[in-house]
Amino acid sequence: MMTEYNQHFEKALDFINIYQKLIDCHLVDFITEGLWDKCLPEKLRSELENIDMNDDVIWTENNIDSELSNFIQLTKSLSLESCPAVICVNDLPKLLPQSSTERLIENKFVHPKSELMNTKKSHEIEMLGKVIAEIALSTRSLVIDAGAGKAYLSTYLSEHFNIPVLAIDSSQVCHKGAINRQEKIQKRKRMLTKVCKQNLTLYYIIIYHNVIKNCSFQIRYIVQELDDTTNYNKVVNTCYPDWSVNGNLILAGLHTCGMLVHSVIKAFLHAKDINLLLVVPCCYHLANETLSGRWNFSKNARMLAQQSIERSRYNKHLSPLLFYRAVLQIILHSMGYYNAKVGRGGPLNNFADYAKCALSKIGVDKNQIPPAYVLQEIYQNHIHFESKLRLFQMLRIYMSSVVEAAIMLDRVIFLQNNIKCSKVAVIRLFDPTLSPRCYGIIATK
Repeated sequence: MMTEYNQHFEKALDFINIYQKLIDCHLVDFITEGLWDKCLPEKLRSELENIDMNDDVIWTENNIDSELSNFIQLTKSLSLESCPAVICVNDLPKLLPQSSTERLIENKFVHPKSELMNTKKSHEIEMLGKVIAEIALSTRSLVIDAGAGKAYLSTYLSEHFNIPVLAIDSSQVCHKGAINRQEKIQKRKRMLTKVCKQNLTLYYIIIYHNVIKNCSFQIRYIVQELDDTTNYNKVVNTCYPDWSVNGNLILAGLHTCGMLVHSVIKAFLHAKDINLLLVVPCCYHLANETLSGRWNFSKNARMLAQQSIERSRYNKHLSPLLFYRAVLQIILHSMGYYNAKVGRGGPLNNFADYAKCALSKIGVDKNQIPPAYVLQEIYQNHIHFESKLRLFQMLRIYMSSVVEAAIMLDRVIFLQNNIKCSKVAVIRLFDPTLSPRCYGIIATK
């Protein structure tokens, strides 16, 4: 498995090196910097210029021997989806200690329902929560939810499985949100229990009372900055003075943001009593360095890794905002604005309205803004770039899965190279159409 991760990582880096200009560029410069000619290999560019340029062409996979087909197949083969060492939930018994295996199989029937969440969040919490719960129950472990946010995962584990959880987040706002959410859940449970008294048997009433009582007891919320030096043992001892810490801590995180992923990975290696790590990374653009040191990804590359090829393939269209912004860049340069930050949003009914809004937003005097007919004329003069930009961005989205694979495998290889880590794997947890950041990293000592 380790050799397969290394091989996949090396192949991904080789491919990224070939298409580095395509990965590192910014779409706002598509016209002004001539990115079509600058970033695409001549053969691929020539082929794309001689086919019917519509969105269906780029998303249709076929076995035709062409530059485009070869490009798509290569990106697919280098994604995590195609990495043979990536495991699924059913493969976990092979990775976990023998003591966990029997309980994992035993608890497969557990499918509780989550509350106060949208469909995406509910899917994530139930899938990840079930995995963590089965491991925690079988090893009698306390779970540390690092970067807990509003503590969706923590509450789920405590409420449904009676597992002790320490929810840590650096944001006071998120901390208050977690407390408020917990209070809402408790209120709903009390109302439900009241209804039960009128309509259900004593057996069910006792169940609801126990859920209410145990939930508040098993979870602790704290506000604390987390970094490489965080002493999780000390925090657990403070919040759970009666808990006997003895190699029975699990460090977990759902969509752990940016550099916090690196911090929890290092903490897992340093803390002798944290025996299992399960983290689902996100916000790649906020992690400004790699762990293995093999490659330094630009911010644009890390932003690209955030794209969802599954959603793009499903939608088969891009927002007109992308092309509007590229044309606006021409106008900005002509007015002497070379580093303007326009931001997202703005009217999309026509380019003139969008441009006026954007120019006003960056502080251009209204008397200096060209009239609508001039703006629309500039747009029409460059309309022939639109289909190329769509194809260009779709090629980049295909590359996004390769960049994501490299970022994730960088972390896996860092773990596997440390003697304290006995096993490590990438695990697919979620449906990527619901939750694009669907892969987690699981490691044991």
